Amino acid sequence: MVTTLFVDLMSQPCRALAIFVKMNAMPCNIQTVALRKGENKTPEFLSMNPLGKVPVLKDEEFCLTESIAILRYLDTKYGSSCLYPKSIRARAKVDEFLEWQHTNTRMFAAKVFLGEVLFPGAINIEQAVNDMNAMLDSVESMFLKDKNFIAGETVSVADHFAVCELLQTTISGRDLFKDRPKLQSWLDRVRKDSNPHFDDVHSVLYSVRRRYIKNKL
Repeated sequence: MVTTLFVDLMSQPCRALAIFVKMNAMPCNIQTVALRKGENKTPEFLSMNPLGKVPVLKDEEFCLTESIAILRYLDTKYGSSCLYPKSIRARAKVDEFLEWQHTNTRMFAAKVFLGEVLFPGAINIEQAVNDMNAMLDSVESMFLKDKNFIAGETVSVADHFAVCELLQTTISGRDLFKDRPKLQSWLDRVRKDSNPHFDDVHSVLYSVRRRYIKNKL
């Protein structure tokens, strides 16, 4: 039975996992679950994840939630390339960022996205942007200080989890890379080294961004 990864590609962690699966050519079916249509509330989906959240991995009768747990399960089952390195120290540097990002890139970028796109006026957007900029300073000064990618000199899942979070903020038309050449160069390298899968997975986000910006004009 084919392993299936259930995703909504408007979800940042879902996109990171989809890139991981595609770049490693894993025999894993990627199935879209449209949250906006309530497809995550069906009895079938809730039987896999009672919380009704994506991503979800189903491998025969086994179901798994949470993006980092799914990443490690897929790597253990199928193996991966340098995206999730085998070397104990190289992997530890990837894991270092994956642990850090939960309460940093994910939390602060998501607040800006929520405040500008989903729930305008619901939060103090000025404070949210200040918090995000402080987080971006940390990414540049710690993780990208003296290397081309977050965990070393080759692209890894750490870069994908980071970029997917940051690009979410651009849906509103915000260009958080404009005054950050180091960050822009890093984004360009990640995209170049991950294509065509990077743009394929982000095609939904690109489309939503175009429509959102057009409707603002």
